[in-house]
Amino acid sequence: MFDKVTKSIRVLSASSVEKANSGHPGMPLGMADVGTVLFKNFLKISNRNPNWINRDRFVLSAGHGSALLYSLLHFNGFNISVDDMKHFRQLNSKTAGHPELDVDIGIDITTGPLGQGFATGVGLALAETYLSDIFGNQIIDHYVYGIVSDGDLMEGVSFEAAELAGLWKLGKLIYIFDDNNISIDGNVDKVSVTNQSEKFQSLGWHVQEIDGHDENQIVDAIKEAQSNTSKPSLIIAKSTIGKHSPNKQNTSGIHGSPLGSDEMEQFLKNVSWTGNTFDHPQEIYDYFNEKRDTDNSKYDEWVSLLEEKITNDDDFADLWNEFNNKKIEFINSLNNERKATRVTGSEVLNSIGESNKFILGGSADLAASTKQIISNSIYSHKNRSGQSIEFGIREHAMAAVVNGITLHSNLIGYGSTFLVFSDYMRPSIRLASLMNLDSVYIFTHDSIYLGEDGPTHQPVEHLMSLRLIPGVDVIRPANSIEAQYAYQYIFTKSNNPKSLVLTRQSLDYIETNLSYKNFQDGAYELIKGDDITIFASGSEVNLAIEVSKKLKDKSVQIISTPILNQINTDTLENLKINEFVFTLELGRSIGWQDYIGKVTESFSIETFGESAPLEDLIEYFEFSSEKIAEKILQYIS
Repeated sequence: MFDKVTKSIRVLSASSVEKANSGHPGMPLGMADVGTVLFKNFLKISNRNPNWINRDRFVLSAGHGSALLYSLLHFNGFNISVDDMKHFRQLNSKTAGHPELDVDIGIDITTGPLGQGFATGVGLALAETYLSDIFGNQIIDHYVYGIVSDGDLMEGVSFEAAELAGLWKLGKLIYIFDDNNISIDGNVDKVSVTNQSEKFQSLGWHVQEIDGHDENQIVDAIKEAQSNTSKPSLIIAKSTIGKHSPNKQNTSGIHGSPLGSDEMEQFLKNVSWTGNTFDHPQEIYDYFNEKRDTDNSKYDEWVSLLEEKITNDDDFADLWNEFNNKKIEFINSLNNERKATRVTGSEVLNSIGESNKFILGGSADLAASTKQIISNSIYSHKNRSGQSIEFGIREHAMAAVVNGITLHSNLIGYGSTFLVFSDYMRPSIRLASLMNLDSVYIFTHDSIYLGEDGPTHQPVEHLMSLRLIPGVDVIRPANSIEAQYAYQYIFTKSNNPKSLVLTRQSLDYIETNLSYKNFQDGAYELIKGDDITIFASGSEVNLAIEVSKKLKDKSVQIISTPILNQINTDTLENLKINEFVFTLELGRSIGWQDYIGKVTESFSIETFGESAPLEDLIEYFEFSSEKIAEKILQYIS
């Protein structure tokens, strides 16, 4: 029966690609055996309750093989129909070219950029251990499985994440490596000499090597991986890409192109298939039904146990309610002092950590500088409920792991580093937005004013670069009041990622009647004025106030802009800005006009910085209040 099932999965996958005349048939043909074993023998998932928090997670890191996942979900009774399979890669189809997060139909994660699924799965596995420690393993006890490819393992982000998984001893993380030695441009051994078995063993993983087409070997390997709870597992499954395609199997020609009509005909003949390739016998569906019925029963048992614990254990009930709350408990308790926003932020974050158990994260080896420490309890294999995570110098993996933590359920993960290093994190931030995750990225040292470290560490293009990512809120507070609202904002669940940007240098306290609602609007009138308007964000709000003092004979309206990308037409109309409009921001000016309309002049930084003390940089870049005031007067005098 196993051979009949894998035949159907191969045929349905290849036919979907063929009908679309676009896609990657090689991986589904090569990994049909592994996929069948996973769904039939191991994956604890409910097709009636796909959003079950205690389900096993499946990460198709080799996202180009999406047709395999869709076929498996179809045969396992998830809401993917034959018509959906026929609309593979078509507009608004459930069956996209790479998996797109949709838990309702059984897709746990958006994948595509290689390495991202691998690294994000590490975050999923960490979240499982964290929640299991808090709620108990009767409530949270599941595995994270994945299929990874040569390409995943070549990408640097997977190495970073693999070392973290080994360090944290994530024993419920099991990846199966599709070892077919083929990539788009040919044999992998032309571009890689890595012994993956030795590499992963050196990183603290449990490694096995098997025949990826042998049902018994696959079953035995996964059972052994499950039994090794002290190490993450890599099962190296030797496979043939495009298996049963007579002329294209084991070649790069089948990786990313349809078989073509002639080869498709020979493939179907090779597997002894007759009739409609989208019409499969009921026995294929029945093959998976017993496992799905078992898992649906497990779900019902789990719900009964959860309800019993909520009823009989008040402490558990309080934690569970907190876990499912969309808003954080927030206490405004700061003194109004001259401080860097990274320092203010540190105090706010620590306060949040004391009363909110379900926010966790840390820094890429920069906690002493970013100061974004939520708790003194460090996460490790010995302390699974530690809220502070030490990522080491691994910004790329940090961002992906944060996504995995947030993706798991109702947790919010955050990662922190210098703003200039957001470049390392950008692919993961982009994917967070694609998945509508509440992931949080906290960046400090936000401008050239970090000084002596020089242009390699001084961000210039980064603020606008982050704002360009659709769906990402970029928050840059100007003082302690805005900073407090900023933390409330970033940790309130709204189904989109947030980047919080903080200063290294101290900022003056600014008296304001700012409300949280005005903060959410993205901009508000800090000082009224009738002649000119200055928009500024972050530390430049202090500068705007100094500029206004130099313009003694002019009435200057100052608009603080903590969330530029949130400004809409109504907000702009309510602000009643003046004819002469200026912007102040220590970064590239491109984009301001798209948010606020016509700008008279943007005072900005359009080149890389220089290594020098802050005072010298102000003079060199003519960013003093005197120089800016002089230039403004040239327009309005």
